[in-house]
Amino acid sequence: MKNIDSYISGLWNRTNKSDIIVEENLWDLCRTLEDSGFLIGDDASISAISIGPFKIASTVDVKKKDMLLYFLETVIPAIFSKVNGLPFEQVYSLYLLPAANILISLANHSFLIKDLLQWEILLFIKKENKNDIYPTVDAVMKADIFKGIESWQISGAIEALKDLANILGDKHRLIAIDYEGRMECLV
Repeated sequence: MKNIDSYISGLWNRTNKSDIIVEENLWDLCRTLEDSGFLIGDDASISAISIGPFKIASTVDVKKKDMLLYFLETVIPAIFSKVNGLPFEQVYSLYLLPAANILISLANHSFLIKDLLQWEILLFIKKENKNDIYPTVDAVMKADIFKGIESWQISGAIEALKDLANILGDKHRLIAIDYEGRMECLV
């Protein structure tokens, strides 16, 4: 898949011979994906707009790339197979752009927590919050589930949860700590 705009237009054109599109018809969609770091584009300008081709960003990490490839190779062909007879303009505005926005929203709300202790602490805080209990760091350290774990490990895991990056690379807090040290799970 060399150029994303060519790839998508090719998918459409193979099944819609009476409504042929060109790469430029997809530049807004590609620009939306580019703004979120999924794609890169040629920034040479022609009358204040960028021109293609749009390619997968070379700096995109594995998880982000997997999401993008699933979107391009599975979601878009599925959309095209279900919209028989609709003109491209309607498919584009009613299906493709909203699907891209869902992809971006999903990536914005997806986190990769590799540390098992961070995950267990997050779930513990969430469970406690459901019972209207907002534990402090000390309460987490004293919880039976965390017996035998060093306090510095628990403190480090909690600090990491306060500023974890999502798949797009944006920092988000998964937990909030109030002025009295009580923690709330934000997810």
